[in-house]
Amino acid sequence: MVDVFISYSRSDQAMVAMLAHAVEAAGYQVWWDAELPPHQSYGDVITDKIAGAKAAIVVWSASAVKSEWVRAEADMARNQRKLIQTALDNVTPPLPFNQIQYAEMGDWRGEDDHPAWRKVKLSLADLCGREPSPPPPAARPGSAMAPPAYAVAPQQPAPSANRGLVFGLAGVAAVAVAAAIFLALRPQQTPPVAPPSEAASSQAAGSANASFDTTATIEDPDGFSNVREGPSVGDRIVGKVQVGAQFQTFRQSGEWWQVRLSDGTTGWVARSRIRLPGEGSRTPAAVDVPASALDPEEEAASPPNAADLTFPDSSTRMLQASEVYPLGPATLKIARNEIFARKGMRFKTPFLQKWFSRYPWYKPRFDRVPLNPIERSNIELIRQAEARYGG
Repeated sequence: MVDVFISYSRSDQAMVAMLAHAVEAAGYQVWWDAELPPHQSYGDVITDKIAGAKAAIVVWSASAVKSEWVRAEADMARNQRKLIQTALDNVTPPLPFNQIQYAEMGDWRGEDDHPAWRKVKLSLADLCGREPSPPPPAARPGSAMAPPAYAVAPQQPAPSANRGLVFGLAGVAAVAVAAAIFLALRPQQTPPVAPPSEAASSQAAGSANASFDTTATIEDPDGFSNVREGPSVGDRIVGKVQVGAQFQTFRQSGEWWQVRLSDGTTGWVARSRIRLPGEGSRTPAAVDVPASALDPEEEAASPPNAADLTFPDSSTRMLQASEVYPLGPATLKIARNEIFARKGMRFKTPFLQKWFSRYPWYKPRFDRVPLNPIERSNIELIRQAEARYGG
């Protein structure tokens, strides 16, 4: 068991390394995925470490906000009441985490008296049940900070002929130590963000004057697709298109296409969700599988572990809004899809594939599975809760 788990985006690893060392220096045992054992599944380790930790620090950044793994880890920590939030570069945590206090650490470079770091230490002390280590004593005005004392075996005086060499080596060592300290504490450089590609720029410019001359429909397993203000999942939602509803678009390149709805709203939809006239379905044939087609012996040999599921009984019990609505978007998504996972549903989303594939009971065999009335009702309730966050 560790004291502190740290969740972050891989692009922020340099900053997180400094944070992890600072937390350790404050007297806490830390785990972050730089220590992931090569023989273990990422998902298994993460779940175990968050459950066993007393506190979980989430480092929000522009890339972390877009990471489904960071959101899922933040959800787990939030639900277990052990979440400590930090943010870099003036990034605001996404819904629903922006309703919880966070410490802005974008300009923190390891200083022990930094206001944001002091907030983190107070939260760690509260969650871990002990006071953090006291800060180092401040240097007196006009005097240099005394160097740390090290235990050194007594040395015999060097012969006068070698004294110059000894002093020279000592000077080289001092310069090396000073250089190492400077490199460790200097501000981390944020890698430059690549400008939009010429193809993307020309696509946006060309679409502004294009005629919407093609009628299309939506093909989405969720039953609808969001229309966004710009060509990315980070852009604001300006409308929704239900499966089967028609809208106008035109031939474009890229992963996002501009569309115009019947009410005149224009926006962007992922090309993978757009079905043009004459196009065959990109989704495997959806065939309802009767319950008798499931292998009862295979399911009985490896039943789902209740600890792996958000709602282990969501196939047999009607869930209540009071237990669903407090959950965050990532946890809701997992809770909804675990109903399908228990029945052997094959997922097309990489995140869901990775999430459920770590469980020995998950056996993906079907493109469509039968649902009982309780399951359908619970899925609808969870969808209503998810709708508050968009997506």
